[in-house]
Order: sequence, then structure tokens, then C-alpha cells
Amino acid sequence: MTIQLTEAREHGEQAIRWDVLIKQHDLSGRQAKALGHILEHGSLTIQSFERLCPEVNRRSLQRDLKIMVDVGLLVTEGETHHLLYRLAEPG
Repeated sequence: MTIQLTEAREHGEQAIRWDVLIKQHDLSGRQAKALGHILEHGSLTIQSFERLCPEVNRRSLQRDLKIMVDVGLLVTEGETHHLLYRLAEPG
């Protein structure tokens, strides 16, 4: 029972954080989808973003991620073809 309550609380906190960040950074629907994936899984690659938004071309998805990096919401790790996008540390 305690584990379920802890998981429910963590899920609720994650949902609130997601909502606050979307509003704070005026994110588009696609950007919000990317942020949700990052909050749930810890990181995002362009390949996983393409799976989340199969109807959108890669260049548009890259622009969405670049905007999020430019405003300081995300940071990148790795090489050009193996970039990982993670949530930037608050600071």
C-alpha cells in the first residue's frame, strides 16, 4: 500500500511539474510531448521523438528541441548523431 501511495504522489508531482514547465516556457504540443517523455524516461533522442510524432519531419522536431535548449529548458549530451536531450538543472 505504501509503495502505491509513493508512486501516486511521484506521478502527481511529475504531472504538476510538466504543466508548470509547459506554461512557463509556452511550449507547443510537440514540445510538451517531448518534455513528458523526458520527465518519464530521463532523456530523449531524436529517434524516440520521431516515434512520438511520426507525422512530423525530423527537421521540425530538431527545431522544437533546439528552441527548448536555447531557452535553457533542456541540455544536450553526446555527439551529433547520438545526442541525448535532458532536462536542465534548475539554477
